[in-house]
Amino acid sequence: MRSRASAIFLAVGILLVETSCGSGQPSRERGGGIVIAGIDGRVAIIRPGPDANAAYSEALDLKTGGNCAAAVAKLRPVAGLGPGYENAQTALGSCLLEADPTDKDLSSEYLEGLTWLRRAGDAGWPEAQSALALAHAFGPSTIRNGGEAAFWLALYEANAGKSRIGFVPMNAADVAAVGKSLTAAEKQTGAQRAAQWQRKVWLPPVQQPANPDTGRGPPGGPQRG
Repeated sequence: MRSRASAIFLAVGILLVETSCGSGQPSRERGGGIVIAGIDGRVAIIRPGPDANAAYSEALDLKTGGNCAAAVAKLRPVAGLGPGYENAQTALGSCLLEADPTDKDLSSEYLEGLTWLRRAGDAGWPEAQSALALAHAFGPSTIRNGGEAAFWLALYEANAGKSRIGFVPMNAADVAAVGKSLTAAEKQTGAQRAAQWQRKVWLPPVQQPANPDTGRGPPGGPQRG
């Protein structure tokens, strides 16, 4: 049994080497992790160390304690890691939305918060989808949109991810309030859009290596992979 297990382990190791070196697509750094392009076209992201999880945990403690300003500083780099950190993206987005409760021109913080929530919502994170439903139903007048609220609510209600451990459900009163604010036509359109929805994961920009002569990256800044 031991020799067989050793052989399997060796075969997996050889496959990983061939995947990163023999496919003609070398591994790249992507937003705090290493991107390895596989022979079947799939991409794996290997992230270094547990620091991101520790920062996320500290940020949640701050957020729970009502200190969103301090939480945002810790959440931004974690959310920026991309796939697998939709929980941090949702927490960051929620904190940024709380920073601008006015009904006037939207601040850059509020717009950034919507962006993070959409990234997590597009990736299938139910807490982000419920937050977006609330924002479009009852947020600042400039973003209130029944069709968008209906769409995100329909996604949330059909989301199988709500069965995961640690899921935080949308308050039942909020679900009812959003539903009550929508017209029949908006609900129908939202449901139709939700039925066509496909999961889309956000990937952080690829940081290009600096020019050894100038110490600067390529013109135009980071390139998106």
